[in-house]
Amino acid sequence: MKKCIILLGFNFFLLYVQAQSNVIIPESYAAGNASVAREGDWIPFHNPAILEGITETKINMLVENRFAVSELSTEAASVQFPISPIKVGVAVSHFGFSTYSEMLVGLALAHTFDKLLTLGLQFDYYSACFSREQGNKGAIVAQIGLLSEVSPNFYIGFSAFNPTRQKVHYQLVTKNIPSVFNLGTSYRFSKDFVCLTQLTKEIDSNIQWAFGFEYQPVDMLTMRLGGYGSPFIPTLGAGVKMNQFRVNVNFERHPVLGITSMGGLQYVF
Repeated sequence: MKKCIILLGFNFFLLYVQAQSNVIIPESYAAGNASVAREGDWIPFHNPAILEGITETKINMLVENRFAVSELSTEAASVQFPISPIKVGVAVSHFGFSTYSEMLVGLALAHTFDKLLTLGLQFDYYSACFSREQGNKGAIVAQIGLLSEVSPNFYIGFSAFNPTRQKVHYQLVTKNIPSVFNLGTSYRFSKDFVCLTQLTKEIDSNIQWAFGFEYQPVDMLTMRLGGYGSPFIPTLGAGVKMNQFRVNVNFERHPVLGITSMGGLQYVF
């Protein structure tokens, strides 16, 4: 019975992913999941151009639990190196359980040519395990990111995941890897208050919008509020600085499927 419930929930989840135009990687802990122009804090498998903003070596760990079902959890880890003149990031992400799983391993590079043009490139190896009998099969996926500083307080970001529409082929099974395009903005009203917006388009799905606000009342605390999609999915989160550690949590609530939680731990050298 438990296995049937898990499989049924997984089918609903795949329908939800397709409808929301998401790739099965951890969501951003940015407010409203609007991360494409959120300068200063690179999140694995989102806009690689944001990697250029880092000035310190960082280690990140993320865990996302969708709808309180452990089999739908995603774990990710990354390391960021502020090497001159190119910033480097390495990341890995895993989703699934024994019957079905997916993995992404990526190498990201970013460089600023001008304040109006920061370019990021990421090369990902995507693999899926269809069953124990069929094993794993994968493909190399490209990811492109752009970040433009229009003014000291206003940024425009763009990213394209799998623009070449790579697929995974194994015997009689063909799995489409989503091609996802993001365009968004970040506007800083003050040093404590930021507004984020984003439009997401997957080739075979409708455009999805997202927005959010981040407020930092004190240096050690950031509060986040936002939402995205149709049906509307509200998000609520917070970030805390403790010496060299950064802790981020985020919650979102789908009106039918329930609550998704995400936690992140970062160490800054």
